[in-house]
Amino acid sequence: MIRPVLPGLILALALGSGCSRPNVEVLHTLGPIPVEAARPSPPLSPAAVAAMALEVMPVRLPAALQRPQLVVETGPGALSLLEAHRWGNGLDNDIQRVLVENISRLTGADTVVAFPYGERVKARHRLEVDVHRLEGRPGETLTLEATWIVAPPQGGQALLFRRTLLQRPIQGPDAGALVAAHNLILGDLSREIAGELIALAQGGR
Repeated sequence: MIRPVLPGLILALALGSGCSRPNVEVLHTLGPIPVEAARPSPPLSPAAVAAMALEVMPVRLPAALQRPQLVVETGPGALSLLEAHRWGNGLDNDIQRVLVENISRLTGADTVVAFPYGERVKARHRLEVDVHRLEGRPGETLTLEATWIVAPPQGGQALLFRRTLLQRPIQGPDAGALVAAHNLILGDLSREIAGELIALAQGGR
């Protein structure tokens, strides 16, 4: 169930983000892992990098997250909207973009692209991510539950199928801390996917 968040919480989040009024709209975007923290070690062979050509498909989100507002968990089975805090690019688009950037940096491959550009880099694999849950409350914990599949670009039998459960503490009471936790948890997911892709490439599949 989604309901408008309590006015007091809106005010606290707005003030915590540097706004003087709760009706000031703040746009948030997600960011990738810093370059210096994402270099593969040891560096991959040219053949392994070439095998990394990947097309990241549009990310699927539950209906509760398919909206511009940030969503916070307010209790068991209860979510609320932060009307004054919105995703600038759409949460699904931002997750897809960050996965592309993170996986490229973590693998050292420049041929990691978003759909529909796979043909341009002769993508050898296609990544599909289905987010089942991405919920949390400032000052508490952000939880990500997802399944992801790596398959040939034409579809067919999956080469990898994984279920992922990740958690990150939200280090603060404001919306900025919630967004920062999103960045960290997507970094964790990206590292998991990149590690599997590297093993796949080195195995010659």
